[in-house]
Amino acid sequence: MQEAAITINGTVLNDVESETIRVAIDTLANVLAEAVASKDEGITPTLTERYLTALISIQKLLDNHPKRVQ
Repeated sequence: MQEAAITINGTVLNDVESETIRVAIDTLANVLAEAVASKDEGITPTLTERYLTALISIQKLLDNHPKRVQ
């Protein structure tokens, strides 16, 4: 799978680094979704909803990207 081009503070990440970011975001989204489903007392619904909304938006950007120029 070709990864999205990600730039952090002017540094373009390589495919492995971009994949690491994507996997971390996917994992966090899954953990938050599970916490919501289990009604975890340590996570407030408002904060969780904000994070999930942002993570879903980022996931869409990572999944729908133009081909990387190498």
